[in-house]
Amino acid sequence: MTTHFERFRAGYAAAFDALVAEYTGPAFAAAVQVLRDPALAEEAVQDAFVRLWQRGRQFDPARGSERSWILAIARNAAIDLLRKRARAFERSIDDAPSVYAVRDPDDTWQTVLASLTGERLRQALEELPAEQQDVIVRAYYQGQRPVDIARELGLPEGTVRSRLRLALAKLRDTLAPVREALEP
Repeated sequence: MTTHFERFRAGYAAAFDALVAEYTGPAFAAAVQVLRDPALAEEAVQDAFVRLWQRGRQFDPARGSERSWILAIARNAAIDLLRKRARAFERSIDDAPSVYAVRDPDDTWQTVLASLTGERLRQALEELPAEQQDVIVRAYYQGQRPVDIARELGLPEGTVRSRLRLALAKLRDTLAPVREALEP
């Protein structure tokens, strides 16, 4: 008895619908395991089936089962989506400092305000634990990306991102009175 996948590979395009129905559940489970987000997993599964449609005839039964191959495509699609989102996040962080260049350098009030908040920010930075202060300085004053900081310090990237997140939360709390005083 031939499988839906074998019939699809033999050129019966109609068998693809049955193949999708058969493997959507397992492919979704594999994608959720990687992405931890059902909405993103749906996107990855859709991409996986597009890849399967395009490359189905490349399958080599001598190298493994069709189920393993199809689920590997789903898992790889999820990993690709994860990487794509990580690159987009890094680009958005890298682009953020350009917003500050819009200020008018001749605006005296902006200069005074920057001086006052800058001094308070320096004090707040000094209150942070040394490891959090280090990653904040590297990220926001030296312009390093979290992945580069992690490599340089020999730490996992997740640790660097956690330290950044904790430091920013502490700075936000410490500087809240300054922000409230400046709001109209």
